[in-house]
Order: sequence, then C-alpha cells, then structure tokens
Amino acid sequence: MMLLRLGLLLCLVALSGAASVRVSVKAGEPNCEIYLLPICTREFIPVCGSDGKTYSNECMLCLENMEKRSSVSIFRSGTC
Repeated sequence: MMLLRLGLLLCLVALSGAASVRVSVKAGEPNCEIYLLPICTREFIPVCGSDGKTYSNECMLCLENMEKRSSVSIFRSGTC
C-alpha cells in the first residue's frame, strides 16, 4: 500500500512539472516548413508579428503569410 501511494505521488509530481513547461518561439523568420499548411493546430502559444498583430501560434502567422503573400516575421514570443 505504501509503495502504491509513493508511485501515485511521483506521478502527480511528474504531471504537475510537465504542465508548467513554457513554450516560446524565437524572434525572426518563422519556421513555416515544419507545418502542413493550410492546417494549423489550436495550441495557444502566441507570437507578436512584425505587423503588430498577435497570432495564436507560429503556424497561424505562417498561414496568414501564405494566404496574403506577405512576409510578416516574429517580433517576439507572446502577445503584442
């Protein structure tokens, strides 16, 4: 019984640590080659574009660049 409790405690610690991992994107040119455009996932990892607009993730910035034939780069990770 004690071993089971210890195992559950370790699982909870591992899961809580994984939930707090932050993902960030580097400023500069977006890495659009890794996406299967026009399909983007719905993760909210915001990036601020060089146009002053916040995109929900890097893929959405790439999609807009493709659709509008523009070349917006990533100004910074996070909202504008």
